[in-house]
Formats: sequence, C-alpha cells, structure tokens
Amino acid sequence: MLIRSYIDKNNTIIKNTQINTGRNPIAEIYYGGKDTTADYTRHLLYFDVTDLQNRYTSGELGDLSKVVHTLRMTNSSFFDKDLQAQKLLDGKQRTSSFDLVLFRVNKEWDEGCGYDYQQLLSFESEDNITFVESASNWLNSETTTQWDDGGVYSGSPSGITVATQHFDKGNEDISMVITDEVNSLITGGTTNYGYGVAFERDLELLIKNPSQYVGFFTRHTQTYYEPFLETVYNDPIRDDRKNFYAGKTNRLYFYVNVGGQPTNLDNNPSVVIKDSNGSTFSAITSAQTIQTTTGIYYVDVFVPITQENCVLFTDTWGDIKINGIDRPDVTLDFEIKSDDIYYNFGDSESLPIEYEVSLSGIKRDEKIKRGDKRKVFVNARLPYTINQSSVIDGLQYRLWIREGTTQVNVIDWEDVNRAFLRNYFILDTSWFIPNEYYIDIKLTSNELVKTYTTKLKFSVVNQKE
Repeated sequence: MLIRSYIDKNNTIIKNTQINTGRNPIAEIYYGGKDTTADYTRHLLYFDVTDLQNRYTSGELGDLSKVVHTLRMTNSSFFDKDLQAQKLLDGKQRTSSFDLVLFRVNKEWDEGCGYDYQQLLSFESEDNITFVESASNWLNSETTTQWDDGGVYSGSPSGITVATQHFDKGNEDISMVITDEVNSLITGGTTNYGYGVAFERDLELLIKNPSQYVGFFTRHTQTYYEPFLETVYNDPIRDDRKNFYAGKTNRLYFYVNVGGQPTNLDNNPSVVIKDSNGSTFSAITSAQTIQTTTGIYYVDVFVPITQENCVLFTDTWGDIKINGIDRPDVTLDFEIKSDDIYYNFGDSESLPIEYEVSLSGIKRDEKIKRGDKRKVFVNARLPYTINQSSVIDGLQYRLWIREGTTQVNVIDWEDVNRAFLRNYFILDTSWFIPNEYYIDIKLTSNELVKTYTTKLKFSVVNQKE
C-alpha cells in the first residue's frame, strides 16, 4: 500500500531578510554572496501526519516496522539536461556536487503570501503585489514571533538533522528516507513543527560568485510535480490456506467483517491448530498473532514433511471480542499438501504459465470522485479455458499518468494481494490529484516476466465535478 501526504505549507527564507516567498512555485535553495558576506536560503515545509496517525490507530498501518517514509521533491531541471550548470536570469548558476540536509524546524510558523525573491521594477497594481516582506521569513516565524536563537537553527544543524542526500549532477530529485522520524511523529514521540531543507553548513558559509543554485517544485506548482511524503506499507496479503504445503512456513489469515465492512477486534485473537486426529498441533496466543491491516490477522505455521499428506487440519480462532462483546470461537480448516508439489527436483524443467489478465472493480474510463476507495480484482485466467481462473503469486501493478509524452509513476510496481479466493489491491483516491490514470499489470512466472500495459484507464475528479 502506498500513501502520499502532500505538503500543507512551504516557504523559502533568505538570510537576514524579511522577504517571504510562500507562494512561489519554485524553491530556490542557493549559497554564495560577495566580498566578505555569505548569502544563502533555506526551504521550509510542513506535512500533516493526522491521516497517517488515524490509519495507524485503525490498524490499516498494522506494523510500523514494515513502513518506509520518503520525502520526495522534484528538481525543476530534471527534465532538461541542457539546464545543468546554466545560469538563471539573475546570475545564479545551477550547481552540482553538493549535499542537502533535512532538519527539524523548532516552532510554529506561517507560510505567508509572498512570491518574488527580490524586488523588481514592474507595473504591479496594488491588488497584485508579488514582493512581500512578512512572516514567515528569516527573522520571524510569525508576525510577532521571532525564531529561537535567531533563526530556524543557529550554527551547526547536526543536532536536529534528520537526513542528508548527496547530489552528483545537481538535477536529481530529493528522495530522503525519513522512516524513523515520521514513525515518531505518528506515535507522538516527536512534535511536528515541520522541516527545513538547506545546503550543508560548510557550503552555506562559502562565499562564491556567482551564487550556486538548485531548484525544486513547491506545492504551488501548476504541474503534477507537487512535493509529498511517500508512505509505503510493505505487508501484502499472502494467504496460504488454499495451498498449504508441508515442509515450508505457511501463512493463515483470519478476516473480520461486521455489516460487510472490515472491522478490528478489541484485541488480537488466539488460535489453536489441531491435526487430523484432533490432537493439538500448535497453540498460538493473542500476543503471537499479527494484525496486518484493518480487520485482518494472521499467523505463520510450519508443518514438517513427516506429517501425513492430504489430510485436514483445523484452526480454531478464539478470544474474539468486538466492542466489548464476546463472540464464539470460529473453526476453519486447511488441507496439508505434499512438499513434493512445492519442491521440484529432478531432470525436468518447470515451464512458465502465461495467464490472460483482466481487471474488475473499476469500469474503463470511469470517473471516480476523489476520496472514493476501490478494491480492484486481478483475474488471472488459465490459457485455453473460458472461466477457469487462479489465485496466483507473482502479480504486481503500477499506476501512472501522462505528462506530455512522459509516463510519470504515481505508484511504482507494488505487489498484488493474494487472498483465499481472489487477487486484489486497494486504490484509495483520497490523495490522488484529479487527473487521468492508467494501470499496468506485471506477471512473473518461472523467469518469465510479462507486462500487460494499459489494462485499465480511469479519471479522478473533484467532488464538485
């Protein structure tokens, strides 16, 4: 599962000035200066983690150890190599070979409504002022509030640095993994005042003419390249109940639905597994079962190859309580299949299976209102059959948009869930920017990798549309 948390406010502040650039579509991060005076900027940004906290509380992000958070900002020169090392109109030169640091901001601050980085001669009317000296800026976080210690940070930022990224050519995008930091925001261990992006301290203090510059799209860009925090939860469903093999670790899932909706239990369930003779094979406590997402729990079970094949085991789930109400135990079963089916040794080579893949759950060219959530089923039909489908491994999906002639990944290749009866994935459009979207499917089978392009096209629109 992938979630984007877009930047809620941003601003680029200029050393020792009151200039505000909160509405500018480009964050100009630069260093340089003339004579004996250093001149540099820092970019401030803030993303709200309330949605991530709610998802964690609800169990949708069941295990934070399987979550990766990455700050992503698109370089304003990434699409044109001719822009590397070129100068801007104001004389700044696009730089290369540098480090950027991400640091914590130390208090509340306002975005402001400024635009220009310097005052230019223009024919602006009083109703269209683009050069603004107001908070936030280098001196003040808010109009009547100064930054602590005279700035966002004073001196070396080593104590508040969250991440560092090296840039070789200077046209790379910001891609900073900040998993521990964001997990601490989610659980309340760290106060969220936002973050800043700056050149490493030695470069900030370096006097260089022309000034050295790198630019990134801000949240006010008119393109698709808004900055965001990307959250990837890598815990796809892999239900082995239908194909439970001796001699390997298998995963058994327990699904809880109330009124047709996935619902969390008050606490994790326990499970007792019994063999075909009714003897207890394994007793797993509530503390040992794992919640993967809302209303879905699992345990890992290993049955040795000494066990008789083609027999039924039972798994009885207990300690089931919802909203303080105890529910009766639930008994399910699974068949032990021979390890010879899973482990294939000998003089024959397994051949890949080419499935015919189709999608359901979203109609082709459907217009989906932003905020809707859809379960998309991936149907893998066996070749030379009409309706015979399989629940299989090796399926992935990709979501992308067109930006001119370029395919821009929205969700890079992610695993498709393998539940008991269906392959599926969830699309939560709450963070989708209104646009036209495309889905590709990739199948990997015994060294065969086949991509099914543009299997589905749909649009996401605003509620008012």
